Amino acid sequence: MRWKSVCVLGLLSYTVSVDSQVSEIAEALGIIKLGVDLVKYTHGVISDICSPDCNLELDLQPDVTESVLMQYGQLSEELRRVEVGVVGISSLLSQIQVSLPQIVKYELRLDRLERTVSRIWRLYSLFEFYQQNREEIESHTLLNFASTVTSHDADSVLAQLHDLHALAAPNTFSTNKGMFANMADIIKNEEHLCGMSESPYQLMYNLYNIVALTELKGYAMLQFSYMVLKINQKGNFTLEAEAARKKFEAEAVQKLEAVKQVLPEMSRRYMRCDPREHKEGETFLKVKGFMQGYIENEVDMNDYGTCKSKCSEYTYTESKGCYKDLFCAKQRRCSGRIFDCEFYHADAWVCMSPSPDRRYDWIEYEDGTMLGQSGQCINKIKVDSWWRWVFWHCSYCLCKCDEITEQSERYWSLEPALADLDAGMVVTGAKFIKKGKIFHVQIEQARILPEGGIDEESKSWKEPTSVESNNLTTNPKIFTMSYEQRAMDLDRLTAPQGYVLTGLKLRSIGGHLNLEIQVTPVRFTTGELMRDQSIWIANDNTPASRRPRKLLPIVIPDIPTRLIGSNKVDGEQDEYLQFDTTSAHKDVAQTTIPFIDAQPVSPSPSTWL
Repeated sequence: MRWKSVCVLGLLSYTVSVDSQVSEIAEALGIIKLGVDLVKYTHGVISDICSPDCNLELDLQPDVTESVLMQYGQLSEELRRVEVGVVGISSLLSQIQVSLPQIVKYELRLDRLERTVSRIWRLYSLFEFYQQNREEIESHTLLNFASTVTSHDADSVLAQLHDLHALAAPNTFSTNKGMFANMADIIKNEEHLCGMSESPYQLMYNLYNIVALTELKGYAMLQFSYMVLKINQKGNFTLEAEAARKKFEAEAVQKLEAVKQVLPEMSRRYMRCDPREHKEGETFLKVKGFMQGYIENEVDMNDYGTCKSKCSEYTYTESKGCYKDLFCAKQRRCSGRIFDCEFYHADAWVCMSPSPDRRYDWIEYEDGTMLGQSGQCINKIKVDSWWRWVFWHCSYCLCKCDEITEQSERYWSLEPALADLDAGMVVTGAKFIKKGKIFHVQIEQARILPEGGIDEESKSWKEPTSVESNNLTTNPKIFTMSYEQRAMDLDRLTAPQGYVLTGLKLRSIGGHLNLEIQVTPVRFTTGELMRDQSIWIANDNTPASRRPRKLLPIVIPDIPTRLIGSNKVDGEQDEYLQFDTTSAHKDVAQTTIPFIDAQPVSPSPSTWL
């Protein structure tokens, strides 16, 4: 008798035609075939349990309803499987609401979208409750549910699906381009997305998934409700079910076409904005014990103790002595090399800094020139240049001292950071860390799942390979910064199609720190990594190449954390920056810049990179 009690599932049989139209588009976009599996599943159920003559015996109505709920329970399990890896609705929409300005949110009508989606998801949760309690649920309750879903009231699922499509897809009878196109116009410059936990591409991808998933839930409830109404002899509802099927099919394709038009234009770049509060060691790291502003008299910078040159002529020298134990005896002497000396004025007051990371807090010359930020000083020393035999002026110069000390933190590990390919792991995030005196690239890894999925529970930060801390300057696995080798290359490295990110490392090329990525081929449908085919990708250009890299200038830099406002990305492909001191005028050249952003770059939800 079982075949008699479930043949009404035939109301859903026409939905299989969506597969042929939607699947090709979804695969062409690289989007998870959200809902296609559900359509196939429904069609399979019908094929297995519905006989050709399919005569319904009304006296078996309770069995029919229970069987239908059982089948929909299996469909809900399939739907939950598809949901894995899709960002939660409340999380995604709230992120957008917080990150975008009010005028933008109004233009996108995000409040309407959030209300519409939330209503359908809440009602589907009730539907799942009925599925789980199908043996006890009353027929009257299901009939009331079905009437609510299919009514023409503004809060019905039927009406909510209409509103959802009106928000998401272009309207041929108005100037509204649809939510996807409008959002694409707004976020192309990425100005408003610094606070998001994903790239513009992933944001649009997940937003479409939320809309598509909501549409599927609404459509499933709608067809179930028509079955319940038919079972309870409230009408035939074949025409209504057919109309719903055609509407679902057409609107699903329209939404896919809408997102297909904008998704290729979306940037895949993901970056972190500046935190509200900067904390060294947590949100940023500093290179220390490297180049620093240093006051030295020219009499102590040549082998003959003369004053016949100008400060600007001392582009490279060392401290040769301490003439008559003057100012040189009152400060920490530069034990390394001295570069780029300048003369500001003959006489000055120098505020010696109590910080072990600085030599001076400020310098005030007698002509009024101020270097650094003036303030109270507990150790202020008068420094005066002098004349020797009337003709020679022994000038105090402000130079840059490059010295390696026990406190120096200028070392970069060249060891690769690799995901555990044998365990099916891929890179899902990265950040810079400092262990002792050494900077490392650290990766976050997680187990790969089919069709772009990531097992969130397996996600963890992998400890970088340790490096012997003795004799760092001669260790081939370490890049030691110096005046001559202090550049970092700026590149955008992209994995070839069909590859995922599985490793990162720094290398030294032409005296520059240069990033390499390891990528590994993957089978999209199974998530299988082809471990023996991994390759490394990098940009080998140097300033001496046929297409030379260009220096990204840092003009009159101050201590980065003093900035009022937010930093913006201004680096481009094939550029490089040099680690240097802050401006003499703003900070007496006491701090090595740039600071290194230590915030993790880890999109949420995780995805293949």
